[in-house]
Amino acid sequence: MSQINYLIVEQQQTPPENLPEILKELSQKYQLDIYQCRQRLTGRGLSLLTKGKRETLEKISEFLRGTGFIHWQVEPSKAGFVPLKIRNLQVSSDRIIFGCQKKEVVFPKGATFLAIFAETTGELADKSVTQLLSSHAYRGRDDIRHLEENKVHKIILQGKPVLDLYLLDEKMQVKDAVRIFPGKFDPKGLGERASLSSKQNLEQVLKLAEEYAGKFHLQTDFGLVNLPGCNLRRDDPENPETQRQNLLSLARYGWLMADLIKFGPIVPPQQNDKNDLSGAVTAAILMQNPALAADSQLDEILPLSKEISEEIDRASSSEKKAASQTPDTADPGLPSPPPAKSGAGWSKLSFWLGGTGVATILTMSFILNVDDSDLLNKAAFHAFASGAVPFIISMLMFWYAFYFLRIKRQMENTPTSKVRSVAMGMVEIKGQAIRKFALVSPMSHTPCVFYRLTKYRRERNNQWRVSSISSSDNVPFLLKDDTGQVEINPAGCRVSAGSKQEGTPGQVGLMRLNDSSDDKWVEEIIVDGTLIYVLGYASIKRADGPTLTEKKIEALRELKQNPQNLQQFDLDGDGKISTDEWDTARAAVEEKVMRESLQNKQQRKKQEEHIVIGKKKGRPLIVTETHSEDGLTARYLYYSIPLFLGAAVATGGTIYLLLNYLK
Repeated sequence: MSQINYLIVEQQQTPPENLPEILKELSQKYQLDIYQCRQRLTGRGLSLLTKGKRETLEKISEFLRGTGFIHWQVEPSKAGFVPLKIRNLQVSSDRIIFGCQKKEVVFPKGATFLAIFAETTGELADKSVTQLLSSHAYRGRDDIRHLEENKVHKIILQGKPVLDLYLLDEKMQVKDAVRIFPGKFDPKGLGERASLSSKQNLEQVLKLAEEYAGKFHLQTDFGLVNLPGCNLRRDDPENPETQRQNLLSLARYGWLMADLIKFGPIVPPQQNDKNDLSGAVTAAILMQNPALAADSQLDEILPLSKEISEEIDRASSSEKKAASQTPDTADPGLPSPPPAKSGAGWSKLSFWLGGTGVATILTMSFILNVDDSDLLNKAAFHAFASGAVPFIISMLMFWYAFYFLRIKRQMENTPTSKVRSVAMGMVEIKGQAIRKFALVSPMSHTPCVFYRLTKYRRERNNQWRVSSISSSDNVPFLLKDDTGQVEINPAGCRVSAGSKQEGTPGQVGLMRLNDSSDDKWVEEIIVDGTLIYVLGYASIKRADGPTLTEKKIEALRELKQNPQNLQQFDLDGDGKISTDEWDTARAAVEEKVMRESLQNKQQRKKQEEHIVIGKKKGRPLIVTETHSEDGLTARYLYYSIPLFLGAAVATGGTIYLLLNYLK
């Protein structure tokens, strides 16, 4: 029976542009789960992509090598022993001797060391999740920032750190291993490095191991990676059994990291050609001095060219490292959304001008003004007896029934377009909702493209009454498909959100604190990245910045303030600008501004920069998470049918009452 092998990949923090094609190939050709592959290929650190027989994994490995993913195909070895706990250490010029309970472990200078620096309570994992949520909320899904290595190091030291050191032999197999806990060993052997802080002493041991190692490998991702047998239990960190299981998992993680070093990474071809730079340097030297191509001198050139190429590589890696350590303040992420509007719904004029508003006004006026007077009683009696009230109800129901039916036909008659081929007018598109601003829902703190928050207050009769409605319909967002992305302006739209949360004031996130409150809120959101359907009116986006006339005025003002440029229009050389000369200058400036404006318009803009889909008077704007058009049109048909039936019944009642009233 063949040994089960692991295919471990190095995740990419910035997904490649062809990631959808890679996932599709892994799913269709190699029968891997597409969603698990997406999760395991993107992120920070290492991840187990799949496991199986070597022959099967070699095919997947060849495919990954061509897609740019660094990975390992390993035959995992069983953990032969758990690292020994050290009690003291001795440092000499050629070795580090760790004193353990049963024996001394010698780490000779110049050997290969593997260091596993880990935190065993789960605090590192919590900080990593917090960082991802914060990055997603304020930078967007395409600019997610993971914890930097220096922050990971600090978090480990602040928690309950453990340092495992593995000594590897010439075949990169584990020869010895020790485990170091802060405060559990005598630091006198560190000499001048020793301090009163147990955690600083642990850090000094790590630095000492790095100095003495010929090849030094450091891993700090324990608890953050998806590797078999290396999971961190967090159900009860103070339980001795939980601590024991976590230390066993840490040992398995260390042996697996040693296997990765033993088998070596499988790198893409473009990353495997670093030594080609020395050949390019040699060729450049020979082109400048062909006489050096003699055999006696060529042997002297090759070491020199190799040294030059290594220096270039070190400079390049230093630049990359410096760029990666640039503080986050240089990139603020997504811009802040414009202030949210409040009082949506009945505060809008369109509500009061619509049929619902008219009916509400009539009903409220009747209820507020009714009393026991004979005049009002007679008016109310004749209004119902003559069929006037049922007639108004039937007209409203007919109006809404035809309205929903008209929307249904609009959806059926509008072809689905791709973003790249959107034409002006009514369009129907489907795709992924992407935030344009750092919009976060006010209650559940979820990154979203749209939210609607409705607040309720409990009345004396124990009924809930709407106290306020607010939404983010003033915050545009983007819709993205496989051809591009376009801006959506949700102002005045009919939104059907798929995510709905309910809570009470004082609630933290989604954890309810008080169920007996007289106030509550209901939050509907479209989460960032959701697949949505949009039916709306596409139009040219109004250009930002000054108009053409304002540009001309500003250009003439600058010309007046610069006498040196103005002198070129002094045709008679008298030192003054006459009326005719000023007309010539103004015409030249207007022509220049017009030419620059035409050049800017000729430059092709991105779709989202000059096209917006929104609401137009008399045309609907529908945004919904329903990605199936058939289900959406069926929904509006279901709305229309009962309204038509109700309108027919109300019309029949109107006729019956009117005939009896006339008799």
